Amino acid sequence: MRLSLSKISFLNIFITALTFSFVLGLFSIKNTDKYYDIRVKQQEKYYVEKNKELVKKEVLRVIERIKTLEQITYNIHKAELEEKTNFIHNIFKNSYNQHLTKEQIISTYKNELDTFTWDNNSGYFYIFDTDGIILYHGRNSDYVNENIFDLAKNNLELQEFIKDTIKKDENFGKYKWYKPNANINNQYKKYVYAKKLDKLEIYIAAGMYKDELQKEVQKIIFDELKRERFGDGDYGYFWIHDLNYIMLIHPDKTLLMKSMKNLKTPDGQYLFRNIDKLVKENKAGYINYIWNRPDSIEIKDNKISYVHLIKDWDMVIGSGFYLTELRDILSSEKKLIKDSLYKNLKENLLLIAILIILSILSALFVSKRIKRIELSQKEYMSMLEQYKLILDNSALVSKTDRNGIITYVNDAFSKISGFKEEEVIGQSHKIVRHPESPKSQFRSLWKRIKRGKIWKGVIKNQNKSGENYYNSTTIVPIKDADGTIIEYISSGTDVTELIENRTKLKSIFSTDSLTGLGNRVSLIDYISKNQDGVLALINVDRFKEINDTQGHESGDEIIKQLGSRIFNYINDENYTLYRVQADVFALYTLDKTEDEVVRTISEFINTVGKEPYIINNSNIILTYTSGVASDNENLFTYADIALSEAKNKNIRVKAYDDSMNNIEEYRQNILWVERLYAAIAEDNIVPFFQPIYNYHTQKIEKYECLMRLLENGEVVFPGEYLPVAKKTKLYPELTYKMVEKSIDKFAFSDEEFSINLSIEDLMNEDLMNFIFDYAQKNNIFKKIVLEIVESEEIEDSDFISKTITKFKKEGAKIAIDDFGSGYSNYDYLISLQADYIKIDGSIIKHIIDDERTAEVVKSIVNFAKKSDMKTIAEFVSSKEIDKKVRSLGVDYAQGFYYGKAEPELLS
Repeated sequence: MRLSLSKISFLNIFITALTFSFVLGLFSIKNTDKYYDIRVKQQEKYYVEKNKELVKKEVLRVIERIKTLEQITYNIHKAELEEKTNFIHNIFKNSYNQHLTKEQIISTYKNELDTFTWDNNSGYFYIFDTDGIILYHGRNSDYVNENIFDLAKNNLELQEFIKDTIKKDENFGKYKWYKPNANINNQYKKYVYAKKLDKLEIYIAAGMYKDELQKEVQKIIFDELKRERFGDGDYGYFWIHDLNYIMLIHPDKTLLMKSMKNLKTPDGQYLFRNIDKLVKENKAGYINYIWNRPDSIEIKDNKISYVHLIKDWDMVIGSGFYLTELRDILSSEKKLIKDSLYKNLKENLLLIAILIILSILSALFVSKRIKRIELSQKEYMSMLEQYKLILDNSALVSKTDRNGIITYVNDAFSKISGFKEEEVIGQSHKIVRHPESPKSQFRSLWKRIKRGKIWKGVIKNQNKSGENYYNSTTIVPIKDADGTIIEYISSGTDVTELIENRTKLKSIFSTDSLTGLGNRVSLIDYISKNQDGVLALINVDRFKEINDTQGHESGDEIIKQLGSRIFNYINDENYTLYRVQADVFALYTLDKTEDEVVRTISEFINTVGKEPYIINNSNIILTYTSGVASDNENLFTYADIALSEAKNKNIRVKAYDDSMNNIEEYRQNILWVERLYAAIAEDNIVPFFQPIYNYHTQKIEKYECLMRLLENGEVVFPGEYLPVAKKTKLYPELTYKMVEKSIDKFAFSDEEFSINLSIEDLMNEDLMNFIFDYAQKNNIFKKIVLEIVESEEIEDSDFISKTITKFKKEGAKIAIDDFGSGYSNYDYLISLQADYIKIDGSIIKHIIDDERTAEVVKSIVNFAKKSDMKTIAEFVSSKEIDKKVRSLGVDYAQGFYYGKAEPELLS
């Protein structure tokens, strides 16, 4: 009996579910005990690591506690030393007021000073004068009359302490010195506070030894550790022994103050020797050994301890835990794990039973679905035949075997290619491939489809009659059930008309419509494919004037005639002519040298180029400028630079050379434009304020507002970016920012302030109206000074004169900046109604060395006084310059001597 696919599917799922459930049940039972053992070991490891971390944490807590206590004790004793020194200081100061000499005062209080000791008689006073002579020493009278610098010859710390004390008059520091009642050959670290008594020209010093401080801390720590316990059951305790193996702290009192060096643990190791080796090599670490339990010294137990070196004390602190303690804790955990695992096993078996039931239900559901699929499969096959019919009637379809041999083509393929089906079956697609089709395209195609990937692209073919056609093709690899490619199906659409139209559009796009010559796009494309040529740019001089006077139609006619003239004059197949801009033509050659190109263009300019153009019955004679460049990847850019250089120097033809290389400058300009846009967007254009000092009132009464750019926390000065800003539309934006922020700053201040304005600013009507309105809104006209750089253009501008008068009527003042640096006209100062003349820094900085410069300044000052103007000297950078400027009668000074430009006003 033949079973249907739906029944086969049901039996397959049912048997698979039963088999899987049986195997899973056996596996669960077998591995529960094994898993239990693994979990127990993991739990034991976890508890050991947890307790190792606990004892380490407790020991490190004590180490930190020691550091904290030492710091607290250090601060307390530091304060005590200051108090003691100040006490003696005040006594001596009062005695000085009674007209006693320093020798008399020290002699008077010597007995009290001798008895005034601390820290087990190790703390004492000593006194020395400004020459370093010791006048008093609390513990060694032999030092009296000795020079403290001689005593400190071999003691660099003491030398530095004494020098700092004399320099600062008050000092707290440390150095090593001999300790009373201790080994006379050893020096000990000592903290000392010293303070100068100015009236007596002496220094009073009081000190304490570090080991005395440590004794206090040790007592506190030892008392705490004797009581401290931690961990489960409080089994954790601390012990401390020194590096001579003497036990200092331990719960077992029989061990106290005894040497542990030769103590051997039950497991045969010299424990404390091993600890000593461990801390000397690594400072801290863990150690395993057998030791008596704290609850019963009769019981020996495995123990893990963490030990740490207390370096300053030459001691070791340790703490540990017993493994038996962990096993007791783990016993309940083990039972819980076992109960949990077997409970899970029962749940798993129940889950398996449910899984079998669900598998049966699933098998029934799947078999019904397959039955439906079997019924609909016939419908799908019918639809597939219809899809094939649609594809055959709308696309060029072909099939090949794995080697590319054609096995099928549809009617559309035969119609477009001109080949009948029997002519192409058994052939490869080479039968229709166009000879110009790149081989690399087909290598890439085959590489992709052999990897099982779909390939899409446009293929240029040739039909049986030799005519070209383009096929937009998709090739799909067909695979069997194992994923092995068995054939390829190609489906394509005829796009010949679309390709031909695109070619026509490309031709239009790369051709100048007025002259029929190639345009800038085609030139750049040609250069990119043909390197190492010579490029010449030919520009018509003042062509805009021709357009403006004769009209654009006449201008277009001249351009067409000029193109024809150049083309006919060159008449050489080695040259290619382009129109790359309105009035700029380009000649490109691969076979001529740069000198030959320069000579050819010069000859054209001097012959045919001079002939007049007859436009509207008028003779128009043109002049030309040309830039030439060769053999460079930046050919177009360098030819353009040469053209600009020729225009600037009024040269007809100029070849590029390295001295013209402005590429980096252009690149930097572009970067600065980006940075300036970012600075404006992020509000990083800010004013800095440089003070201006009034010689008559001897006060800072004015400020000059100077532009700065803040970038990544750094201040950038205007010299780096203003030249670039003035070439763009960004410059007015910078001025707006400066004006607004400067007025806001001084709106609530009494000081006068000046804002720098260039010729461009003064000619900008919108900007000047903004300054006027914003000043009026903030009521600061009587405080604002418009600081203007002297210029002939300003004097000649009626608009600027009216603007200045408008501001003056409201109470604003005018300052002429950089006077004397270039164009200097005294009449000009009168016409601009100047209130201040700012004498240029280039003059002021030479005023000391050059008497003629001083005479120039004197003449400016005399003129200003007669004209009721005030003078301000810039670049006053030193006391000498300041003195000279002041002597010449200048009213104000500005420069580093009185303050640099800062983001805030002087307090």
